[in-house]
Amino acid sequence: MSNPAGPVVCVSYLALAELWTVPQFPLANHGTAIRSIEQSIAADGPMTAAALAALGVPSLLISNDVGDDEHGEYIRGWLDERHVEHAVAARPELVTPRIVVTGDDQHTRTWFAYVPDVVASLQRADLSPLTRASFIYLDCYELIEAAALRVIEAGRAAEVPLLLNLGGSELSPALVAAVRGYSGLVVQTNVDDAAHHDAATLARSVLHQTQAAWVIVTAGAHGAVALSRSELVELSAFPVEVRHTHCAGAAFSAGLVYGLRAGWLMQRSMSLGSASGALRCARLQKAPLPTLAELLAVLSAEKHSAAS
Repeated sequence: MSNPAGPVVCVSYLALAELWTVPQFPLANHGTAIRSIEQSIAADGPMTAAALAALGVPSLLISNDVGDDEHGEYIRGWLDERHVEHAVAARPELVTPRIVVTGDDQHTRTWFAYVPDVVASLQRADLSPLTRASFIYLDCYELIEAAALRVIEAGRAAEVPLLLNLGGSELSPALVAAVRGYSGLVVQTNVDDAAHHDAATLARSVLHQTQAAWVIVTAGAHGAVALSRSELVELSAFPVEVRHTHCAGAAFSAGLVYGLRAGWLMQRSMSLGSASGALRCARLQKAPLPTLAELLAVLSAEKHSAAS
């Protein structure tokens, strides 16, 4: 059984992220100037763990090991500075995975991943901490699905609620078979801003296939929808001046998990997630992650504005 006071265990791959900004993406066989380059980490799981820690929730990261190099040192330091518990080892025989994320002035993104040995490393990861978790957050991108299936099996056996983040990946037959009947399953995925009208349709399809308790589909500046067998929740995004979109989805997930872990209704949990994602986008990439007090202040101001 889940431990209500236990940590949220986040499982995903771990890589150095290099964030490039360009005015616009060039045509094929053409180029463009890079406006800025910053460092961060990927994927969503490690960032969700950090965002939860900023909200005062104990978080534990299960991920692949990294190389004993400057990139691995950066990643481990990033996690330690943000109070994320982890057992990520720096191993001299490994090369630290890297991902380049390029964004333009229209807030669209393209990424290129170099992730050697990531799946094999995740397959070897110790999953025993799942037995003391209050909640599991799991990235289930197509890239790491084979490792994610093992986590789903362990989480089901431990009877711990699971937030499964598809990150836009398709549902495979193997994944559908693994999650069906998982009590306390919440599935999160996303659509591009331009496809926001498809969010509810996608939610219905995923709900039908997975039989989850809830399916949440985010649509960037157009908000999010959540669907259960009996309820549809639609939420507008908080209006902010967007500085970047890196970690926005992870910040949303952290706020959502905070609410679900605390027993909040889906509407309030999503509102906290939306406020978390919005504040993250409004700040510089290297700025501190939002705190619970900051998010509750945003929700209070929004409620006051709506009442007046």
